[in-house]
Order: sequence, then structure tokens, then C-alpha cells
Amino acid sequence: MDVEPKFAADRMLGRLARWLRLLGVDVIWHPNLHGHELLRLARKEGRIMLTRDRRLKTAPDVLFIQSQSFRDQLRETFSAYPFKLPAEPLSRCSRCNQVLEEADKETVGRLVPAFVYASQERFAVCPNCGRIYWNGTHAKRILGELATFLCGSKEAQDLEK
Repeated sequence: MDVEPKFAADRMLGRLARWLRLLGVDVIWHPNLHGHELLRLARKEGRIMLTRDRRLKTAPDVLFIQSQSFRDQLRETFSAYPFKLPAEPLSRCSRCNQVLEEADKETVGRLVPAFVYASQERFAVCPNCGRIYWNGTHAKRILGELATFLCGSKEAQDLEK
């Protein structure tokens, strides 16, 4: 697929949505959006709907996710819609999907724990919800999990750099 797809995940797929966002993929998800309401929004925004709702599984622009494991759900998604991963993983807010903006260290100084401020040089902030991100041990763990998922692909080698 030449163009990176955009997705809409139903309320049963919150963890899948979060992990796709960690990969840098554009995914809308909200616990109150579901069923035909979410399908209408997905169609309006040109998104592929990811769902576990059996009532929607025959729609042509819906991927019915069979697995309950988020790792297998990721595999199902990539199998149905193979696409090149965005160049920057961890570039979207895992909570609200906005693209993160680089933040000045001094600006976030009072908003992060002192040990984080002392040990980190780069920070990002979500312009929508204000959540602050940095490359701590959680980021390394997430990148390791993503590299394991991608198992030796070119993207996995890029993640490990």
C-alpha cells in the first residue's frame, strides 16, 4: 500500500489502537464510539474500521478482527493492510492520537519528575491533551516489543537503531 492507511478502532480494540499509535499510525478510538456511529465517522474521514462487532463484519471497508491478543490483532491488521510503517515510531500521543511536538526541556521541567528532568534531554508533548513523553525505559521496552512483533523486518532493524 503506497499511502499509509488511517484506521478507526471500535471500543473493543483500545489496546490495538494504542499500539498502532505507538507505531506512528493514525488511529481514532474512543470508548464511547462504536458500531454504526463509528463506521459513519470512519467513512467520512476515509478510514478503515477495525472491529470485533460481528454485525459489521461484512461491510467492505471493515476489517473484522478475530483475535483477542493485541499482538495477533496487529498481525491481522498488517496482513490485511500491508503498509510501510511511519518513519517515526512513538510520534503520536498514545491517548488521543495527535502528532507529538518537540518540547523545550525548561518548559517541561516542573511537569516531570526531577530524576527524569535530570536524566533526559529530549521531550515531546501532545498539543491536544498535554501529556509529556520522553525516551525512558518504557520507550525502550515499547520499541523492543515492536521490534519483536516485526521479527527481523527492515522496520525492526530501523527501530533498534
